[in-house]
Amino acid sequence: MMKKLLFITAIIIFSTSLQGQQPVGSWTDHLNYNTAKSIAAGSDEIYASTGSSVLVYNKEYSELKKMSPVNGLSETGISTIGWSDENNILIIAYKSTNLDLILHNTVYNIPDIRNKYIQGNKRINRIRTAGKYAYLATGFGIVVVDLIKMEIYDTWKPGPGPDNNEVFDIAFGNNMFYAATARGTWYAEQSNQGLAYFGNWTQIKSIPDPDSWCNHLIFSGGILYLNVHEGSSGDKIYAIDGGTRLHSFKPGITYSSFDEAPEGFTVSSQGSLNYYSDNGSLKTTIASYGWGSPNISQGIIVNNDVWISDLSYGLIYGKNLTTFTSLNISGPASNNVVNITSSNGKTIICGGGTDDSWNSLKRPLQVSILENYQFTNIVSGTDKDAMRSLIDPGNSSHFFISSWGDGLFEFNNNALIKHYDSANSLLHDGETPGSGVRICGLAMDRSKNLWITQSDVPESVKILKPDGTWIIYPQKINSPVIGDIIATESGQKWIILPGGHGLFIIDDNNTPEVPADDQSRKLTVVDNDDKVITSVFSAAEDLEGKIWVGTDQGPVIYTNTARIFDEDVRGFRIKVPRNDGSGLADYMLGTESISSIAVDGANRKWLGTKSSGAYLLSADGTTMLKNYNEQNSCLFSDSIASVAIDNITGEVWFGTSEGVISVREIATSGKEEFQNVYSFPNPVREDYAGNVTITGLIKDSQIKITDISGNLVFETISEGGQASWDLKTYNGQRVATGVYLIFCANNDGSESCVTKILVIGK
Repeated sequence: MMKKLLFITAIIIFSTSLQGQQPVGSWTDHLNYNTAKSIAAGSDEIYASTGSSVLVYNKEYSELKKMSPVNGLSETGISTIGWSDENNILIIAYKSTNLDLILHNTVYNIPDIRNKYIQGNKRINRIRTAGKYAYLATGFGIVVVDLIKMEIYDTWKPGPGPDNNEVFDIAFGNNMFYAATARGTWYAEQSNQGLAYFGNWTQIKSIPDPDSWCNHLIFSGGILYLNVHEGSSGDKIYAIDGGTRLHSFKPGITYSSFDEAPEGFTVSSQGSLNYYSDNGSLKTTIASYGWGSPNISQGIIVNNDVWISDLSYGLIYGKNLTTFTSLNISGPASNNVVNITSSNGKTIICGGGTDDSWNSLKRPLQVSILENYQFTNIVSGTDKDAMRSLIDPGNSSHFFISSWGDGLFEFNNNALIKHYDSANSLLHDGETPGSGVRICGLAMDRSKNLWITQSDVPESVKILKPDGTWIIYPQKINSPVIGDIIATESGQKWIILPGGHGLFIIDDNNTPEVPADDQSRKLTVVDNDDKVITSVFSAAEDLEGKIWVGTDQGPVIYTNTARIFDEDVRGFRIKVPRNDGSGLADYMLGTESISSIAVDGANRKWLGTKSSGAYLLSADGTTMLKNYNEQNSCLFSDSIASVAIDNITGEVWFGTSEGVISVREIATSGKEEFQNVYSFPNPVREDYAGNVTITGLIKDSQIKITDISGNLVFETISEGGQASWDLKTYNGQRVATGVYLIFCANNDGSESCVTKILVIGK
């Protein structure tokens, strides 16, 4: 398989006009670029793996770029990377054991190892190159890749027997191959053609424990340096040059990488990088950046400059080994995501979560805020598991974050202004010892009361009023976990009860402080065929006031919420005819677990699922318009935790098990009047193959496009506040070069406007 790689240049602060010109259908990754786990030096560029993508730094132009599945890579989840000087090829090994070879900006995929059944551990630990080959140190031996033919050449089995022996590193020297393995270090002559047979490998016996765990090797100046990993007591480096001597041992220090360097080699550890000469004498040590303490995974030296992959600071450039700069791209705090909220140009990613039994994951509180095309990350080492965010609809600078164990956090302009817990609010600690204040759902009603769902306490619903006072909602909810909550336009509150407990619905009559006039009920979902559905995962209100509920058997719709307290209320499940002559029909997505629901500006429904990606349904839900999954899109994973929509740009955000990604879609919230109506791209170049987008429209605007002579070439109705044109006339042909007029009018024609666009023909 071959794919063309399109680099995306990272500009930390984009101009509004540039970002606004992104065409509909374009994907953007939002991965963590603030960490680096492995590094490789190309002829002109430095490559650093973040574990999910690759940073690329061009030394000549001082330009930082990124590679991810959005622009050509096969996957996220990178195990390690390597570079072949002889062939100018970047090798990327994934955790799945899939391989990408990148030559002249083209990606060549080798899926053979991933697709082959191999019992036990298949992990790729390290890549070394020599001549036309790449040598992969794996959990089952050494895989040799022919970089010219771009295929697997052979598999070698260093070790005491035919069983798999994990290889961690490889070295070349004295016409020998050396392999550091879980059962000692082994060597074989490079001229030996039978290295797939374990009997052609010989173990190094001269170290104190020949069967010890050896995980790093380097051959430098005629000396083999090997690392014996001894756990928390510290690693020992031995030098073998006819005899064997202990080269280095520091109690408690473990080493992460050995790498070639000019006239010597480097040894990386968490807190420092040591640069040794060929004979093993120490040339220099890097133990501080001047502005921060290293957390090094790997370091390489090129022309007396050092390049470091740092787990805490990303890609580090050390000019002359002395002046250090962190090179990274704006991104979220991590690739963890449990929930995304997007409103009025601000998007917030919460990186906490729970396991399937709703036990805390104990992740550091991670909140990532994207605004004006720049991420701001809020990370706490003491507080844990950010669960949900709520952006104040009247002031997007003001927002709240719930946590699973540490209460509620209130922010303004990204600064914490209040932390609510059992000491200063009615958010009491849970009844389970050590559980703390476990909050999931947040919703704000029309009076700006903040509704909060708390688990592990008798009073599960709390209300924070705008004046800072608290109300405990008196109705007890019989459920071990209290999940998400939505506040509807009519004033109802719909609460999800995970674990098969259905829904709980409150109508407080817009007077939360007066419980006497309230209605509430626990609701088991029953569909129009009287089928009981107990597992509920998500809920959303659409633009017509209908409630869409995501279950383990697809979406269920409540069309008349005024009757929700009637005993016989039923949810509606859409049936899709099979059209095979049988007269039968199937429920829309009836076998899918709907983990998240979002409604766009055209009232279409975006459904995230637990195992089959994301679906777009028409406004009435009867037509499946799209299904994005790993196979047909840039989506990182088919497991979707959260879907959110930016109502201004139409961008749809997906929080997947492998990180966050978004796609620019057509539907935005329609405006009350025509405002700043324009089309993009404009002008349309001759090589442009996408659609033109007209934005700034009133919902359901009528669009007519004519040539300069007034001949009608296209007409449509906007999806919310935007419309799309494929640059074709009614006969399916691309329009000729010229200026085209775009006439826009609302439904009754009382509001209208005109804009124009220049199209350059092919």
